[in-house]
Amino acid sequence: TTNIEAINRQYICLNDVLGDIRIGDRGWLELTPEQLLQFEKNKDIFTFAKKMLLSKINPFSRSIRNALISYLTWVEIKSAEFQALNREGLTDPLFSNLDQICFGAFLPLPHPKIPLYDENGNFDGAASFDLGFHIAGKTHLVSFSDSQFIRKSERKLRHRLINESDRFELIEPPKPEENVVIDQNFINNLLYSIPAIAEFNRMETLLHGLYYPAGLNKLRKIV
Repeated sequence: TTNIEAINRQYICLNDVLGDIRIGDRGWLELTPEQLLQFEKNKDIFTFAKKMLLSKINPFSRSIRNALISYLTWVEIKSAEFQALNREGLTDPLFSNLDQICFGAFLPLPHPKIPLYDENGNFDGAASFDLGFHIAGKTHLVSFSDSQFIRKSERKLRHRLINESDRFELIEPPKPEENVVIDQNFINNLLYSIPAIAEFNRMETLLHGLYYPAGLNKLRKIV
């Protein structure tokens, strides 16, 4: 789980995030009880979350959009498989349906920018990437750009970030295919580079979604 004050709609303070950042974590997108009235079923809420993630992508960043579509489709497929195999072990029918399990997946972070500072605390610039995942206290940064198309100044910032801290890892999978619901080759490369992504449903507890009414625990127990 995360420190909810470290995450909001504008930025994430990685120094204050504890462990993982998941789709169902509080802060990046939170629904009020009034907003919930527009949804008829849980699937609509996850569909809304997907649309919000896709809306954060630059219109010209087709590779990132294709990556998110493939990833979120994969999340739904894996959640359905997990539900089918664990029907007897999920104790709460309300929070153990397919669409609730999806909220346990790691939150994809489009266009992450990591600020860097000199020894005096002066801002030196921000290293930019295409996509990111924060898992077990480590931020995995994805780049689809061939290094020859990255500005020299940007390459320096990336190199400095990755080499100055073991909390960041750069991976460079192939660009996802266009106009496909899921590019399995991209998913396979992503899981090879970040194996922990495949473990999102191995939780002792299930996140219940993007709403947090008073009196309702954030997590529901799996036995």
